[in-house]
Amino acid sequence: MDLFIDRFSYAVSETEGVLSVVDYRLATIERPWIAHTVPGGRPFESCVPDGEYVLEPWIRATNGHEVYILSNPDLGVYKEKADRPNDEGRYLVLMHIANYARNVVGCIGPGIERVLMLDKKVGAYARAVSNSGEAMRILRSQLGRSEKHRLIIRPKCGTQGVGV
Repeated sequence: MDLFIDRFSYAVSETEGVLSVVDYRLATIERPWIAHTVPGGRPFESCVPDGEYVLEPWIRATNGHEVYILSNPDLGVYKEKADRPNDEGRYLVLMHIANYARNVVGCIGPGIERVLMLDKKVGAYARAVSNSGEAMRILRSQLGRSEKHRLIIRPKCGTQGVGV
């Protein structure tokens, strides 16, 4: 199955988009783009580069959560640390529950809609996505837990794209 993230904002504090999967439109939030000396952006700090990825189910070793992992070696994004040539590029780039850009370290957080929410940890309102857990349940119901899919991340007209 093909999924699309249409990004409409590459801001200083976050990157936002709309994830299309079957009949659903979900909001996404990521860290801002931070270039690096090798493809893929700065590991664990930057949003995912625009482009095409294999998206597949993954179990997080740290907590056993069911998430999705992205990979495209041509864009410097690898599944695991050992997959990287010369120890360069990014790995463990996931789509997982997250409401704020600070909740992802180089990953993608899906939500039901874009909102401005009080981030109690920093004591200020911040751009966010709501109900990220529900968005992940929708993704699991549409994508399943065993198949590989294609995720295409693209900038919408008028935004500054990265990576491709």
